[in-house]
Amino acid sequence: MTRDKIKKAALSLFVKNGYEGAHVAEIAKAVNIKTASLYFHFESKEKLFLEIFYDLLHEKLKSIEAANEFINQMDSVQEQLFFLYTDYYKWVDGYQDEMVFWKRTALFPPSFLEDQIRKELITYEQRYVAVLLEPVFLKGMALHVLKDQDVNRLIVGFLGLMAAVFSEIHYSEPAVYQKKLEILWENFWDSIKK
Repeated sequence: MTRDKIKKAALSLFVKNGYEGAHVAEIAKAVNIKTASLYFHFESKEKLFLEIFYDLLHEKLKSIEAANEFINQMDSVQEQLFFLYTDYYKWVDGYQDEMVFWKRTALFPPSFLEDQIRKELITYEQRYVAVLLEPVFLKGMALHVLKDQDVNRLIVGFLGLMAAVFSEIHYSEPAVYQKKLEILWENFWDSIKK
């Protein structure tokens, strides 16, 4: 229980202050324990940070499998892609601290963890592409729903769409980004459909 409270407090402080700005003493204070007690649960701030990162990575990997099961029940390629699109922005919108932590870690990882984190993020993206995107795009082209083209062009376009969502939700108010997200989707779909 204390371990989970520590991780929750640390997540909040990593989001607010970044890795370098989040101090172990602040994390301990946030959960009303002494700094030495925190070290009973986590060997170092680095280990705490990595556990939060790997917990989140594990959840995101599990969500790939869940999304795959869900979209495989859908008949339409458009529905499948739209689900992946909306599922992503619902996650980004619904888990603010987790989203900001993920974003900050992806863009500005602690320098001594940069290689390790980038490797994990690349592995995650490759899994997302292999399990979700590539099969849907290939199916769409085989069914003549999507324009025939290199599947990698479609994947890069979709990932670019996700990057736009990632930024838009962070900077805009809900009413503004909802409209923009609708327009982004319509433009993307119109550009790939036959």
